Amino acid sequence: MKEQKLVSVIIPAYNAANFITETINSVLQQTYSHLELIIVNDGSTDNTLQILNDFKKSDAKIKVINKSNSGVCDSRNTGLKEAKGDFTIFLDADDVWDLTFLESCTTIFENDKNVQAIYTKGQFINEKSEKLDKFITANTIYSASDILEWKKGFVATPSCTIFRTPVNNNTEIWDVNLSTAADQDYFIRAAAKHPIQAIDKVLFFYRIHDNNMHQNIKVMEQDHTNVYKKAEKLGLFKSFWFKRKCFSKLYLTLAGSWWRDGNNKLKGIYFILKSLISYPPMVLKIMSKLIK
Repeated sequence: MKEQKLVSVIIPAYNAANFITETINSVLQQTYSHLELIIVNDGSTDNTLQILNDFKKSDAKIKVINKSNSGVCDSRNTGLKEAKGDFTIFLDADDVWDLTFLESCTTIFENDKNVQAIYTKGQFINEKSEKLDKFITANTIYSASDILEWKKGFVATPSCTIFRTPVNNNTEIWDVNLSTAADQDYFIRAAAKHPIQAIDKVLFFYRIHDNNMHQNIKVMEQDHTNVYKKAEKLGLFKSFWFKRKCFSKLYLTLAGSWWRDGNNKLKGIYFILKSLISYPPMVLKIMSKLIK
């Protein structure tokens, strides 16, 4: 029998007591069993650490790192430093895997040595772990352009994206200066190095609940703008007009966020105008939305 390669699963956990048990069990019960589970307790004030230590006592696969609160990006980086696996994945403390998740991904890695990263389709669940009729689609991301252009269905999520570890260690470290846009930044830089292959099958479940990261529109505006400026400095926009189009789409997204979620119509109008100034053909997209 061919020896299985080690998978490093890294879970950052902050006040995750309500869901962490189900998340951990979905890892330990995988049909692919050769894994290490590194859980970083990010200064939780509930009984998360107690739950983690209880799990650690019962399973040698588990390593618990306890540190003061410094945010999810620093926690992921901390876990990555301890990872020894051939493959690495960052699982959020409230998400859940289908029990065949790792087997499905590692089989593709073994069959095609050129594949460097994989992500899968997902489904939303609520606080009671009930499946909702809402999905996260997955299309193969061939380059950073697919993400920069804000294409629908080309959005990888940490909980369902697994990398070959050497690639992950050398190219994608989490930016601790970002919060709401940290995932986008991470995957833009990843896709600039290699495609992220999609599995069009629901293999993970994304939980929505009151404790999800708060949607602070002002922080979102600052973070996503900084990510695009960072991509510009890295030379990831393939042309001048493509850059203008991408920034225009970003501004249009921010306009919708301020208009609907931020309840600030003036800011919404401001970003609509910014979108049009950046890339005038965007007026066609705006008009199609108004007609609908």
